[in-house]
Amino acid sequence: MIRLNLLPKRLRKRVEPGWWRLTAIIFPLVVFAVVAMIHMSVSNQVGQLEDERDKLKIEVQALQPYIQRQQELTRRKAELEKIINVDREIKARFIPWSDNLARFINQIPRRGGRFEVFLRSVNTRLVPQETRANLAEQGLYDRKPVAVEFNLQGEARNENALARFVQAFEDNPNFGINFQQGSLNENGGFDFTATVAITESGAKPEGGERSAR
Repeated sequence: MIRLNLLPKRLRKRVEPGWWRLTAIIFPLVVFAVVAMIHMSVSNQVGQLEDERDKLKIEVQALQPYIQRQQELTRRKAELEKIINVDREIKARFIPWSDNLARFINQIPRRGGRFEVFLRSVNTRLVPQETRANLAEQGLYDRKPVAVEFNLQGEARNENALARFVQAFEDNPNFGINFQQGSLNENGGFDFTATVAITESGAKPEGGERSAR
């Protein structure tokens, strides 16, 4: 049988599909499920991070004595390095005056076990590091780099004694001499002034030994 709807369009009953009702029900459920999954995932991650944090706290507490010991050793190391630096600075500035004076006296020539030169005054001076190169450039002490100077005033028995005195310091590589003036005195001897210097290598203590100032 064929049924015809002869009613006008505005009065006809509209039949719409029912899938949108299903969508309206399923969509909120899907959104809720996704949100729940995200929440559970984040909660699990937060829980894992909190567990790791607690483990790290326990490990830090267990390592705390070792950390404190390491900090103490680091502090002591810094203090020792300061002491070592001070010691090195003192050694670098140390001049073994007694050793150098003994070297100077032993270099003075003798005849028959007796000195031929009488020294009236001896003044010592440390040559500053920054002026040593300048002295060598000026040609003093045969251009030898010197560390210590002895300013001398003295008297030689005769001209030959004075010549031997000068030559003794000129020929030794550990010494240098700057003869300034000499004159014959009324006793037949020679008055003179000179500066004797010990080179940098000659001024170093032998065998690492150090004498008192």
